[in-house]
Amino acid sequence: MAISNKINQSFDEKKSRTSIKYILAEIFLITAGILIALGIDNWNNNRIEQNEVDKYLIEIKKELENNIKWSIKGKKFFEQKINENKRVLNILNENNKDSIVILKKLLDHINRASSQKPNVPIFEEFLNQDFLPKINDDQLRQNLKAYKLGLELAEIYDEFDREEVRDVVKPFMLENINYGQIYYSTLKFEEGGPVTDFSHLFDNLKFYNIVNFRGARLKSQLQALNFQSIWMKKTISLLDKELKNK
Repeated sequence: MAISNKINQSFDEKKSRTSIKYILAEIFLITAGILIALGIDNWNNNRIEQNEVDKYLIEIKKELENNIKWSIKGKKFFEQKINENKRVLNILNENNKDSIVILKKLLDHINRASSQKPNVPIFEEFLNQDFLPKINDDQLRQNLKAYKLGLELAEIYDEFDREEVRDVVKPFMLENINYGQIYYSTLKFEEGGPVTDFSHLFDNLKFYNIVNFRGARLKSQLQALNFQSIWMKKTISLLDKELKNK
């Protein structure tokens, strides 16, 4: 009887140890399965996110290519306005009152704000999605990061330009010049009303500073546009490299 009890006790101990091993093995398999499932899920999420990033990069490339085409027209616009500005300053500096007829046709350029910020809504959406850290190529990532700052600065400068026209130029024009007597590119004013004595503008320091400041602003914007063109061409090249490595 004692021997039988010892045998049963030994059997129970072996069975208990075996059960513990099975339980531990089962826990290990369950844990491993969960970790593998989480790993697959993370991999799949990363793959989906990376695919979305790549789609953005393709659209950003197209957007930059369109902006390069626009910048060619933009450069011509700024060069034309800078030339008009120089002609106005020359007329004033030479006190050439015989050129008042020409002056009337050239004043339009000081009366409106201009923008140096490119139209890149897809790139801005990309930044808002916080996808910038997901770019593999360090040079491309740094290039886009620098342009993010450039866009913020461009918006600040453009806002300053709009405020200058609204708060300084427009009030002066309204008080001193009859719009019906000058060329205005976007609006057609009726003729009539008080006649402007344009000869008084030749000795008006505020008018001269407005014209001079507008010229400096246009030159600065053209310089920014040239820089943007260089940056966009470089970025397109880096985007091609990044997308080809996929």
